[in-house]
Amino acid sequence: MRITTQMLNRSAQKAGLPTNRTSLLNYINGNNSNVSLANALSKTGKEADTKKKSDYEKLEKSADQTAASAEKLLSAGSENVSSSDLQTFVDKYNDMLKNLGKSSDTLNMLYAQTAKDTVKEYKKELAELGITVEKNGTLSFDKAKFEKFKAELAANETAGNVSAGNAPEAGSAAEGTQQQPDSSQEETDAAETAQEPSDAESSKTAASAIAAKLNALFAEGGLFSKLSFLASRVSDYADANAESYSGYYNAAGSRTNAYTNGKYNFWS
Repeated sequence: MRITTQMLNRSAQKAGLPTNRTSLLNYINGNNSNVSLANALSKTGKEADTKKKSDYEKLEKSADQTAASAEKLLSAGSENVSSSDLQTFVDKYNDMLKNLGKSSDTLNMLYAQTAKDTVKEYKKELAELGITVEKNGTLSFDKAKFEKFKAELAANETAGNVSAGNAPEAGSAAEGTQQQPDSSQEETDAAETAQEPSDAESSKTAASAIAAKLNALFAEGGLFSKLSFLASRVSDYADANAESYSGYYNAAGSRTNAYTNGKYNFWS
């Protein structure tokens, strides 16, 4: 059966599709210069795919930076952590969370909620470092509060060492006072000697409590370790999605970029 251009246009009209003056031969030869409905849809699809690809690339970058900043904190440890490193981590984490929020992808929504739940679990420990967990799940950092914490921690450790170092001398002084006939003086010295181990023990207890909180953040399996792992998973998923939007389908049903790159060319 011979198909003419007029027949093609009549069929298009019946189907509710726009007609044009392009001949059937031009369709076959690929010389269609008019903007058809299929081309318009293809253009819209390409623009949407380009935006999605861009969003996933931004997410991948922010996730990589979050993982890197968390790893840096783990490497430094609680003893050498700096305010600049904490500020960087907070900024990158918030950026990753913002990019996750742009996506309606189910897995990305799960990643976002997991991140929020994780930091909320360590809310009290983060507060020690001057990091506040906001209602929307983002973080804020107070440098002044962190510096105050570091100063108090150092003073607490020094007080514990001084008290422990003075304990033997206090014992020697107590032995010397036992030769004095003044019983009231003996009682005074004994009370002072008894007070010193109490101060030392108090300092050690406080230091241990702080160490436990910091360990929950910096130890393997702690907050920063968990967030580093989570961010790496977010990055991998974002990379896979960005790659899926790198090519577009042409009229023959092939992904043009993918074919050009040879990724789906089984005959090469």
